[in-house]
Amino acid sequence: MAKVFDEENVHHFWGLSPSLDVLDLLHRLPVAISQHGVFERLAGADAIHILQIGASDCRNSAKTLASACKRLAGPNQVIHIWVYEEAPEVLARHMLLLSILLDAELPMRQRTEFFLELHNNASIQATTAEYLEKQGKKLEDLTLDYSAHDAAEEKHVLSQLFDLSLLKFQQRDNVAATFRKYSRKVVYDMQKAWDARSRKFYGTRYDYRRNAIDWDYHMRLAQQGTPGLDPSAGSIIHFYHFRRWRESGIAYELRDCKYNEVNRTLLSTAYGTRKEYKDRLGNDKGCSVSAWGYWGDILNSPFHSFGTACDERSFFKISNKQFVHTSVAVAEYNVTAMIEEMRTGQPYALPKEGIAQSKLAAGPTTIEDLEDMAAHSASDTPSHGEHQDSVSGSDEERQQWSAAATQTVAEEQAQSASPGAAMLGRCKRAKIHFMTGDIHKLLLGRSKYGGMFSAITVGHRHVHLLEKQHALLGVAAPGALLAVETVKYMLQLSSKQVELFSEAVTTKALNAGWQSLSEQQLSAPDAYQLLVSST
Repeated sequence: MAKVFDEENVHHFWGLSPSLDVLDLLHRLPVAISQHGVFERLAGADAIHILQIGASDCRNSAKTLASACKRLAGPNQVIHIWVYEEAPEVLARHMLLLSILLDAELPMRQRTEFFLELHNNASIQATTAEYLEKQGKKLEDLTLDYSAHDAAEEKHVLSQLFDLSLLKFQQRDNVAATFRKYSRKVVYDMQKAWDARSRKFYGTRYDYRRNAIDWDYHMRLAQQGTPGLDPSAGSIIHFYHFRRWRESGIAYELRDCKYNEVNRTLLSTAYGTRKEYKDRLGNDKGCSVSAWGYWGDILNSPFHSFGTACDERSFFKISNKQFVHTSVAVAEYNVTAMIEEMRTGQPYALPKEGIAQSKLAAGPTTIEDLEDMAAHSASDTPSHGEHQDSVSGSDEERQQWSAAATQTVAEEQAQSASPGAAMLGRCKRAKIHFMTGDIHKLLLGRSKYGGMFSAITVGHRHVHLLEKQHALLGVAAPGALLAVETVKYMLQLSSKQVELFSEAVTTKALNAGWQSLSEQQLSAPDAYQLLVSST
């Protein structure tokens, strides 16, 4: 008989909700509830502190970091993002994915493909595996050689952005060991492990697992709809992509190539106890054991992190009661937009031609296109006489023209010599602090962090921290925003169970002293609940 929950899903490597721009929520919050005097504007603050607990991936950090340049009020304002994950493997993966977005040595298209493969696919291309090994070595050296004093003077994006001072030496060694396992010398059969997990979960229904996948998609995932649209429109996640991932672990096939390398960022160590005997109370007892392998999710797909919500509404066009585009196109746009915003500091938008602009990359395809292109080239190319006239004139004008051309060439050479210079300047206005271990000893139980954070996000696996005894409210600033991830897209749960989870979150938060927000005050993002701390 098939199980309802997967007992071997120890670690989560992606979230069950779309990426969240926390700065956007903070800037909309004062306007929404200013009449109640609950939140003060952040325009005069020198630093904005945001705490992320158990986000499972970098979607919220990347989204917030990408919008920081256009959201921060003053030129000296700095954003601090504090990231907490229980497992060192999840924390190392968080650092790796951010480093891909910030790798200015790669073209934007290649960064997008590497990011989507490593974030979503259980198997990756050989080229991606080679890049993962190279990047893992860089991050291993950065982790082991990190010094807060040296990082302040380092002229490297990651050294300026990442703050590892809260990691103990043993925790740094664990994170560095994770990066070391990104090497291609580490052998693991992902497809065999995925099949073994599927056989254990489905049980006697393994041979008919396609029927179970069909049920989960049409009766659960499609019923939840797409963020911002009527649920009757269905999900923008295509059934073929969903089934492909459930069967093999491959979510994004961006090229017609072989995905025959294991995604080593999804491998982690699970700890447990053998059931050797029972004590007098009937509890299982035995020696402690650990096992290294794939302990991630095989039921809930990673499409929600970047593939279901988007600022560009043209991706959600519906024709003949079906979405014209899929979550794969949405994810590509979202990741590209984050990279471009980090690079330029300006909002990213599609060209005026829209998504059809990509068709121009194939070049002219008809005789008429060739004739138009030739005519256009002839009209744009100046004749020899026109060129002579353009550079003729007084000696002073020619000298000015030559100086301007020399300056332009010098600027282009400087930019190509240091492709991350502009990004480095923007990252000086941001800092990401990484934490793992006991969160109470690290943060919640320390007075130095009291009233520090303007916004707090909590993953669905850490909602127990909302209870009063955990003192999460103590680190929140007066009127701080709390965003709690719900289980709306967890396929194992029924609609009634999802409602009960949301009610439990509200009850825990209200009992701890948080205040609820209505939709009229501030509309909650999809799969999130919003609350605010009392003043």
